[in-house]
Amino acid sequence: MKSKTRRCAHCKTKCDSEKTIQSQLRSFCSYECLKSFSDAKTQKDRKKAVRELRMRHKTRSDHIREAQTAFNAYIRFRDRNVPCISCGRWTGEGSYGGNWDCGHYRSTGSAPHLRFHQWNAHKQCVKCNRYKSGNPADYRVALIWKIGQPKVDFIESCQEFTEITAEYAQRIKRIFRKKKRIKEKIINKKRK
Repeated sequence: MKSKTRRCAHCKTKCDSEKTIQSQLRSFCSYECLKSFSDAKTQKDRKKAVRELRMRHKTRSDHIREAQTAFNAYIRFRDRNVPCISCGRWTGEGSYGGNWDCGHYRSTGSAPHLRFHQWNAHKQCVKCNRYKSGNPADYRVALIWKIGQPKVDFIESCQEFTEITAEYAQRIKRIFRKKKRIKEKIINKKRK
């Protein structure tokens, strides 16, 4: 009678079923593989538990901050091939500090309900966004040219306030991270 061969759950090598070590419906070729497999599993469980614990202890403002970071990264990536919306500069021309910010036409303090609205946010140089308080006059002129007068009127007149919950912020974070990944994949395919 022919003996069965089984695959080790850790190193994936084939070995005779007579020589394997059985543990919790899994086969292992040696005790070393069994030990390293169980260590890796417990380490994954520990990491998962720590991740869940951190998620439970995050406050609403932590979730909003993470969502804002994901949204800003997406906007900078979306507008990577256009200059600053306010002054028209490209990177390196009189740069202050970093390269680019995500500038909001109506600030997140005055219009928190437009914080994650894509018409309200565009790539802006650090000088305009941080040192000129968003350069609103030039921003408005360029915004009308870019998205049109009706959309600018909507942004300026929108006053409906909605509370941003932690769940909503988590959803926004997932959406904009996924949008950025999809656009990066498309660009990488075009380059090849």
